Amino acid sequence: MARDLERLKPDPLADSAVMNDSDSILGLTLEHESSAANTFRLTDRPPVFVSGEGAELITHSGDRFLDFVAGSSTNVLGYGHPAHRDALERSATGGVFHTGTRLPSSFRAKLYEDLTSVLPTGLNCFQLVNSGAEAVEAAIKAAQFATGRHGLIAFEGGYHGRTLGALSVTDNKRIREPFSVLDDRVRFVPYPASETEGPLVRLEQTLQELKPAAMIVEAVQGVSGVRIPPVGFLKQVRNLCTENDVLLIVDEIWNGFGRCGTWFGFNRDDVRPDLVTMGKAMSGSLPLAGVAGPAEILQAWPPGMHTSTFQGNPISCAMASAVIETIRADDLLGHVERAIEPRFRAFAEQLKGAPGIAECRVCGAQIAVSFKKATGAPDADRSTEVQRAGLSAGLLLYGGGIHGECLMLVPPLVISAVQLDRGLRQVLELIQQSNPSG
Repeated sequence: MARDLERLKPDPLADSAVMNDSDSILGLTLEHESSAANTFRLTDRPPVFVSGEGAELITHSGDRFLDFVAGSSTNVLGYGHPAHRDALERSATGGVFHTGTRLPSSFRAKLYEDLTSVLPTGLNCFQLVNSGAEAVEAAIKAAQFATGRHGLIAFEGGYHGRTLGALSVTDNKRIREPFSVLDDRVRFVPYPASETEGPLVRLEQTLQELKPAAMIVEAVQGVSGVRIPPVGFLKQVRNLCTENDVLLIVDEIWNGFGRCGTWFGFNRDDVRPDLVTMGKAMSGSLPLAGVAGPAEILQAWPPGMHTSTFQGNPISCAMASAVIETIRADDLLGHVERAIEPRFRAFAEQLKGAPGIAECRVCGAQIAVSFKKATGAPDADRSTEVQRAGLSAGLLLYGGGIHGECLMLVPPLVISAVQLDRGLRQVLELIQQSNPSG
């Protein structure tokens, strides 16, 4: 029996061999992972990282990559940050990694306090979940329960997630059409690129025709290519929602916690939403998202009406508090304003008028370079070409845009000025070396 038990013990050397061999890791991932995942979207040999420092990721062989993706706008503190390490250690020391949905947690209570300190007055009640899509689902349900109505208004170009409810308010036919979404309850209206009068007229008409429970909008459309509405647009949307007794949900999953150079994207228009969805950078790395709103909405429905097994996980909550505290203590919003955004704007000026460049859009710590073909059509192939070239040059670059035509730079907020200058020089060379499509 003793020999049998010894035989069943895992061999740590064998485990180490697998975990430290890139070919084994890629082979196992390719064999077992769903094809819906994005792991092999750009290349059949993506880099395998074993460590990270600040805005850089490091492979087994010691190759360093400058990160302009930040885990899809998530890793605002980058990698190996002391505040995150400390939060992880403090929350794990007691051995309580999970409490379920029926027990309180000191780390969750502390996060509630920290979130209240950065949100507008009155948005002091929270429904925590695990992902941004879940947060959108919870916000939709909360709005429907509070109003007794079920219709929804969303915006063309909007991205809110891929679960069925969130997908129903996401404007992307390619990922919507194969599934049974809530088409009969959702109306899409134009998202303004320059002028607001036409979109606002259309919005008002739709509000009066549909009489929805809620409208969901991004202050800046991130995934669709940093699409920035004119100043004041969100405030006018707020006014229309108030006049028509419709709840305003602002989706801050991409923009929240510093991406726009403010705590939230809606701060740019000094707007108070009825509900705010949060995720991605909220914890800076671990699965955590949530909805913020007033007590009259989020404490009006009965217990159990919306729960999630891992909601408010203690370790994730501790990491989220560390994000908020670090953004404030290290003045990362000021760093975005003084270092990141000016460099992105200077970079955009360098590309102005270049062959195949339709537009460059900058908001805070994010920039989208929109490529076009000679015909004027969106050029997704060139975006992909530059992203692939970036991997060979030690750069992680992001792709976005309504048609996949945008090259996007979305770095951790801790990226240094020196790293930015070096990285942007490299990206400029890659764009200049790439081939505009016919």
